[in-house]
Amino acid sequence: MTRKKAEDWVEVAAVGDDEKAEIIAGLLRSEGIPCEVEGPSTTPLPENLGAFGLSRVMVPPDRAEEARALIAERERESAGASDEDGSE
Repeated sequence: MTRKKAEDWVEVAAVGDDEKAEIIAGLLRSEGIPCEVEGPSTTPLPENLGAFGLSRVMVPPDRAEEARALIAERERESAGASDEDGSE
């Protein structure tokens, strides 16, 4: 999927690596939310340049609230699983 204009979509997550961004994108896609990942692998800049080193998950503005809620829910579930098994 190709966006027509970057400003048409909004960021719902920014993480430190492309792999985690792709996992988040996979979650959103599995729920029918269109998304794209913009990150260090898509730019010639070094990955350790502050915010330029972040991978961003982008969605259409009308799906942003839903996407953020799904991401937050998944993070709560993951945190709960970590607490239950004693790992953190």
